[in-house]
Amino acid sequence: MRKPIFLLVSAIVFLYFSVILFLLSPIHESGNVYYGNNYIGPLGLRLVPSVNWCKELHWRSPPLPYPVALVSYPGSGNTWLRYLLQQVTGVLTGSIYMDFGLKVHGFPAENVTDGSVLVVKTHEAPPLEPDKFKSAVLLIRNPRDAILADFNRLHKGHIGTAPKSAFKKRSRERKRTDWSAYVAIQLKTWETLHDLWLTKFPGTAYIVFYETLVKDTKNTLQGILNFLNYTFTENDMDCALTHKEGIYRRIKKLQDFDPFTQDMYRQIEIVKRRVINNIRKYRKMHNETDILELL
Repeated sequence: MRKPIFLLVSAIVFLYFSVILFLLSPIHESGNVYYGNNYIGPLGLRLVPSVNWCKELHWRSPPLPYPVALVSYPGSGNTWLRYLLQQVTGVLTGSIYMDFGLKVHGFPAENVTDGSVLVVKTHEAPPLEPDKFKSAVLLIRNPRDAILADFNRLHKGHIGTAPKSAFKKRSRERKRTDWSAYVAIQLKTWETLHDLWLTKFPGTAYIVFYETLVKDTKNTLQGILNFLNYTFTENDMDCALTHKEGIYRRIKKLQDFDPFTQDMYRQIEIVKRRVINNIRKYRKMHNETDILELL
């Protein structure tokens, strides 16, 4: 009698700690993959963190009297930009969320939302409290790529890629695939998020395009840091660029199919044009140069 009870208790304990370790992993990937020099096992657990920081991470001193938002639609490179900013400045970045995997792998200020951090990650609409954020960095990515990236994250974690079957799955009650329903909903979400920050946010928003951040990382980071009124050295920037890939960029995997239909592309273009018009209006209102690097 004791042996079955012992085995049951052991199984429960093992399951409990497996779940905890899974939550602490930055990559919830079911298969075995290699990333950097670190092996990722069957549970998706990174055995050795591979973040090499240019300088020891620290709180912003003195802290700002208010936090600065780092706003984006999910899948737009928010975590990668946080990583780059921490590399250049050594200052921690915060988040309105608590991602345990990020917390133990390079972002210990998860769930910190005050001026002691450089910026605060959010995927939400502007807060109702007018004093919550006085300014914001608005990171915008092509909706096609952002929606696809977030779909991959939902299925395979921070750097995984959703299998082909995930795009073809359909619920019994639905006539169309879950993927097509997802694209329709998320495209509206993508548009609404950006429009709210461009038209309803009372503070100043600095617009950054993910595509430009990839193509011209140095100048894009310089622009953000100037907006944040943060001084850095050329050595700081050089070190950050040397380590710019980090561990939180999804490795591009060539697919043998395009999950987007022609109708989806038409809807994406319509939404893009509307958001681009709002960006132009915002920049004209703030006497900024109308350069659209988007898409």
